[in-house]
Amino acid sequence: MSDKKELYNIPLEERDIEVDNDGIKDIEDHNKKYGTPEEIKQEIIKYLKTIYDPEIPVNIYDLGLIYDLKLIRREDGYKAIITMTLTSVVCPVGESIVDMVKNIANKIDGLAEVEVDLVFDPPWDKSKMSDEAKLVLGMM
Repeated sequence: MSDKKELYNIPLEERDIEVDNDGIKDIEDHNKKYGTPEEIKQEIIKYLKTIYDPEIPVNIYDLGLIYDLKLIRREDGYKAIITMTLTSVVCPVGESIVDMVKNIANKIDGLAEVEVDLVFDPPWDKSKMSDEAKLVLGMM
């Protein structure tokens, strides 16, 4: 499990993500119809960067709240499972942030569903933030 926790400190752009084919036989046809996993991953990241905690002027992706992404090929497109955390277990807007992440499915062609796996282990800390986030928050 500690390997997974270390992986969470590497931005999604820099990693290969897990893709489950869930019985889809013609991967090439699926990719043509719904996009490649890499294309879907980049679109998801783009939309994650538009979601902000109202109390912090940095998006949830650059804050380091997104730990992992898994894609599952389905007959109707992709299902994304996004593992994420919040800056605090008692975050007052946590539920609305999770709902915004789930609603990404409505914005990306080829993405049929987003499931959020909200975790608090490992706990979020400032080391997970991007350099851009640290700069905005005056930490660099």
